Amino acid sequence: MPTTESLARPFKKILVPIVPSPSCEWAAEYARHVAKWFDAELLFLHVRGTDPPEVTEAFLSKTVGPSDRLLLLDGDPGECVTLTAGEQAVDVILMPTRARGCFRRFLLGSVTAKVLHDTDCPVWTGIHCEDRPFPMPGKIANIVCAVDSDASCIKPIELARYVARRFDANVSLVHAIPGADETSQNRGEIEVRRYLFREAQHKFEAIFHESGIDHMVSLAGGTVAQVVRESALAKSAELVVIGRGHTRDGLGRLRTDSYSIIRSAPCPVLSV
Repeated sequence: MPTTESLARPFKKILVPIVPSPSCEWAAEYARHVAKWFDAELLFLHVRGTDPPEVTEAFLSKTVGPSDRLLLLDGDPGECVTLTAGEQAVDVILMPTRARGCFRRFLLGSVTAKVLHDTDCPVWTGIHCEDRPFPMPGKIANIVCAVDSDASCIKPIELARYVARRFDANVSLVHAIPGADETSQNRGEIEVRRYLFREAQHKFEAIFHESGIDHMVSLAGGTVAQVVRESALAKSAELVVIGRGHTRDGLGRLRTDSYSIIRSAPCPVLSV
């Protein structure tokens, strides 16, 4: 059986949806770094909306270079992004999330949420905040990959390793066990925690043996988003990789928690 290193699809075409906004200005700049890292083609997409034409024209002329490809479409933004990704056979969609105000920071933008839910290709999202969400890194040195304890962990692991090979980066696998309270000193809860950790470890050993993966998984008790965030901070990660699944798949825990992971991650998130 081939190892995961041989399975990841190369990033050769990147779709970047943009509208006049600071977060999309960041996304366009960050996309140029990613395209350079992977020697990939950039395809910008603007779905016409309610912004004044002069505002849109000024933003596009500043953001999209004369040699860049730009598609201008009308319609529902989320549907346009998803359809374009399929029609243009893109390898990854790079876009910001959207957070404005103390309540909106807990919600993903509707377009981002729709794209994450509907598209089959990987989606690379920025940090969920109002300001420019992330400094431009010269490279990626540390990657945290969040995994479920079933066969769905293979795709995010192979994707994390594909990115890591570009930079000789470190990949740390982490699995969250919400039922394991690591702060409790109660004897019964300690036994439950040990049991849950042991069962998860056995599952990963079986999956990795079958798949030819040679990697350790860090197990941590707590909510998925909390565990992923703390792991990314501890590892000084420049990227988090997760498996979000697809609409035809079952509702695994990472799929149901993918939005909360993206909202709370301290760095960009690449989901597949």
